[in-house]
Amino acid sequence: MSENLWALARAFVVTVLFMPILIKFLKQSKEQAVIRKLGPDHQAKSGTPSMGGALFVVAASLSALIGGGITDGWTGLTAMILPIVAFLAYALIGGIDDALKLINHADDGFAFKPKILAQTASAIVIMVLMWFMHIPFTLYIPLFGTFYLGIFYFIFLWFWLVGWSNATNLTDGLDGLLTGISIIVYGAYTVIAMNNHNQTIVIFNFAILGALIGFLVFNKPKAKIFMGDTGSLALGAGLAIESILLGIPFSLIWFGFVFVIETVSVIIQTIGFHFWHKRIFPMAPIHHSFEKFGWSEWQIDTLFWIVSAILAVAGIFYMN
Repeated sequence: MSENLWALARAFVVTVLFMPILIKFLKQSKEQAVIRKLGPDHQAKSGTPSMGGALFVVAASLSALIGGGITDGWTGLTAMILPIVAFLAYALIGGIDDALKLINHADDGFAFKPKILAQTASAIVIMVLMWFMHIPFTLYIPLFGTFYLGIFYFIFLWFWLVGWSNATNLTDGLDGLLTGISIIVYGAYTVIAMNNHNQTIVIFNFAILGALIGFLVFNKPKAKIFMGDTGSLALGAGLAIESILLGIPFSLIWFGFVFVIETVSVIIQTIGFHFWHKRIFPMAPIHHSFEKFGWSEWQIDTLFWIVSAILAVAGIFYMN
């Protein structure tokens, strides 16, 4: 079995074996998700533990590090540091957010300013790592070419990391929804990385895929545990950094189009309510609108997964 499959297997086994232990611990500690009062009626989910993302993030990171070391020794290990740092940094921010929600028994955790400062500090660390690893601060824009941005690259990097981590966070509102979409999008980038012979991203993604498949066992409707901001922010940051490392950042707009739609629906809803005191959608993010129409979580998941899969296959076909 190739190291790619070993990376997937390691992360999957660790997640599946230890998730029941984590669920039991969180339930005994009465550490459960706080159900938003302004959202749909999800009170039936009250008592479901959160922060499951902490386990799959650790499982994927350790498996990826091991895989990088086995594949290419010290070189492979150091190459894996950048994507893992981005993955873990935003997981840590999400973890603090989750912890504050649990401690305060409220649906709001990290205050806006401290959270932005933490995300900015993480982006600075990542840019410094890119500089040490001699990764050029260039940006490829389809139809226009490649541009060297120098220090101004930080503006793009910050926007990309913060934007996509928050986009995946907004998508994480139904059992299994973000987990399934993430499996599809990371799977698409795995194929692209294999075609580009980028073994670092291939192993990194196989590890994440293994952890996510293992997590879906417990996160599918009706979920036994939620990933929390710990997992959702990490998944968005991971996709953002690997789209950069593959040299095709704007491809994420296509592959992650469902995330874009979720985010845009929130922006439109906020603007409409702020200026005209009207709700454009029954509820935002848009997956909650489908709930208002009477769709079950499985039906919504299936639709969004199918849309993501179609986009992934079309994107891979086009790029090949």
